[in-house]
Amino acid sequence: MHLWIGCLLAGAALVLTASAAPVVEEKGDRAIVTGDGYRATIGRETVSFMLELKASDGQWRAVAERPQLVTFACQDGERVHVATGRTTWAAEKLGDAAVFGQQGVLDPATGLTLDLHYICANAGVLVGARLAGPKPDSRGRSRSEDAPMAGRLWSPPRIALGKEWDGYLFWAEDGRVREGDVSRLTPHPAYAGVSPWGPQGDTVRRLDATRPALILKSSAWGVGLGVVFVDYANRWGESQMFFQHHTPTSRLLYGGYSPAARAEKPLWAWLAPFPAADAEKRVVELVQKGEQLVRSFRPISRPMPEAWTRALPDFPAALRRTEPVRDINEAVVFTINETTRSDRELAVARKVGSDVLIRAWFKWHQAPPVKDWRDHPVKAHQMGALFGGGITCSALYDRENGITEAQLHDMATRSPAGQLLDAWDTPGIRHGSLSSPAYLDYLFRWCREQMDAGADYLFMDEHTAALGALEGYDDHSLRDFRGYLLGACAQTQGWTPNDARWASDLKIDLADREVCPTAAMDSFDYRAFLRKRGLLEKPSAPANPLNNLWAQFRVWRDDRAWKALTDRIRAYAKGQGRTVLISANGIARYVDLQVLGVWGAWKTKDGHVDLSQSQLPHWRSLVLRGHAVAEKRVPVVLFHDWGFGDPPFPWLAVPASEREVWIRTRGAEIYAAGGFFAFPVLGPFGCDASRDGTLHAIVQQTTFYQTHRNLFLRGRYAGSETLMPKAPHLSVAAWWTDEPRALLLHVINRELKDGRLQPRKNVAVGIPVDPLPQKVAAISPDWEGARPAACRKVENGVEVTLGDLDAYAIAILHYAEKPDLSRVQDPARVAL
Repeated sequence: MHLWIGCLLAGAALVLTASAAPVVEEKGDRAIVTGDGYRATIGRETVSFMLELKASDGQWRAVAERPQLVTFACQDGERVHVATGRTTWAAEKLGDAAVFGQQGVLDPATGLTLDLHYICANAGVLVGARLAGPKPDSRGRSRSEDAPMAGRLWSPPRIALGKEWDGYLFWAEDGRVREGDVSRLTPHPAYAGVSPWGPQGDTVRRLDATRPALILKSSAWGVGLGVVFVDYANRWGESQMFFQHHTPTSRLLYGGYSPAARAEKPLWAWLAPFPAADAEKRVVELVQKGEQLVRSFRPISRPMPEAWTRALPDFPAALRRTEPVRDINEAVVFTINETTRSDRELAVARKVGSDVLIRAWFKWHQAPPVKDWRDHPVKAHQMGALFGGGITCSALYDRENGITEAQLHDMATRSPAGQLLDAWDTPGIRHGSLSSPAYLDYLFRWCREQMDAGADYLFMDEHTAALGALEGYDDHSLRDFRGYLLGACAQTQGWTPNDARWASDLKIDLADREVCPTAAMDSFDYRAFLRKRGLLEKPSAPANPLNNLWAQFRVWRDDRAWKALTDRIRAYAKGQGRTVLISANGIARYVDLQVLGVWGAWKTKDGHVDLSQSQLPHWRSLVLRGHAVAEKRVPVVLFHDWGFGDPPFPWLAVPASEREVWIRTRGAEIYAAGGFFAFPVLGPFGCDASRDGTLHAIVQQTTFYQTHRNLFLRGRYAGSETLMPKAPHLSVAAWWTDEPRALLLHVINRELKDGRLQPRKNVAVGIPVDPLPQKVAAISPDWEGARPAACRKVENGVEVTLGDLDAYAIAILHYAEKPDLSRVQDPARVAL
């Protein structure tokens, strides 16, 4: 809906009618502003900014592929404080322009904050940024009030650009125009503009103060993007602004790279579309327009709540374990901590009370320098936590970790035509072959390196190599397929290499020397078989008589490779006098714990968390399947995974406040189903609970689970389907525990309104059990201690009433003797 800017805070649905004004729409947690040739999407709860330009064909083209590639930050040496946290929000009208103001924390450790304003005029977006709060030095210590602020501010934001941006233009201090082709900015890294990192490329000391702009051009889109600086002579003289051709495939625009001390007052610059002609005239107009707007501007950003800047204390010592668990079945709190590379990340972990830090190290592309980080597991042990590492078992980059082309070709899988393929359609990435001895050695190498550095647990991502339909046809796999057909395959058991049934039953012509060079199955070439039958592009087609056997082979081979790798890891650890735990990413055999992504169970509607349906039965099915596949009782841990999709990390696609709701409700459902939720403390794409404000909610939950760990570790799920909630939007489950002798009623509130959980009163649930308990009390993450709860006898059992329910509570029904729970148990089902 279109909105008057002045009414945005009230949510009124009115139209901004001024002819020279941009059009403003409000969609959920975003404001979308459309001006002359541009469209900006601004996040309300976080610093999230996307800019699209209208190309010459009339289509909108995103300057960056996703918001995570547009970065406001403060950099101090190697420390980069990225503005990914929660922000306040304000909006109003300024003449014909729309103004949006935000404040957010850049560095929770010091309280450094970013005050950000967008003045959206028809011509473009005027960005004003100011740093506030304590003045940290390069080690994060507070400076005195009269000391200059350290670091460099990235504003306008750093933007990762695509290959479509192929030209640049700016005016040097001497007034001469500098214009060129991006492809000629070599060797890499090379720069265009005012560079802080050397003269390589087309660089100058300063811009022309009368035409202070850096313009990028896209010949494919027929459009330009300009960064135009307001009051350049007085405010931007010590700053840099430049285009960086970092690598052949990496192009970065640093719209402003300014001393933090200069940003104690706002720095203003335009991000605006630029036509192919009259660029100089447009720069002058924008400078004048910017000066007018800044003169009449008054800050509107709202102050942050004090809780956002208040440092969380370390996790209560009384609840922290004195040493890591020796039995993984004693762990009750799991967290995702990727990547833990410094004391800062360890300090965040220390506040959470985790028993297991998952993916604290992870090797995806270049291997992390874990030898330099070997004190991290020791420090994790001191806070009572196991320290987890992990590797990918699938992704193989062309030149990662110094591998040669010959090594890549030996380890990477192939298409049916024998060609290398781009994994996930991404150039430069392959999938490894689990039939390649060299690749299996390569995987073990990184496991061994992490174990030697102290990792207690290894998370093995994509343990079946995540091959696509046209992958897996490398020479090593073809060799193993021959061996499978001649040995392990049930259908061909006992067939000799010359058996006539190869031809009669499977249509393999042994006499065809292209398919079987020795006229026997011990030389069978499956790729040649597919080629001869015209199946290189569709090997899974019904016309392929070997398709089913190939699928069976893949399951057999993947299982054999996984078993060999896990056995090798455990044998190495045992040789070092240690035990190292193993999980896959997904439910798998031969593991000590099951860890799997939420993925398809992540429910949203119109960009917001959807709690309309109980997912407790789904979580319970995963727990049961995890135990069955492992062939023993192991922790089943769910977490929010990420990948190459859109968005690549669905967890970050909703506002932080709604992520808190999910943690408090769906996370509680997972625990009530007998599983565990790995709380997202650190992750990729800017996921940092200490910055986005969700750490408080996480600690609230982990404190509860550690306080009552015996209930969760000793209690056993009894059932949920036969329970009778007396109100909608409740998820319920019943457990039994022998110590104390009690029935545990888990009750989760799913009543949402406008993305906010609605507290409820006098929530009643019927339980088909007799008799009445001796006493009933209720515990919850949402309050301290135990509260009384009511229980009365009803026709079909008992009815428990909770006086208050915010997100999650457990009613504890104490009994002298265990009651008959047969009517509480879920109906038995036959797995098909």
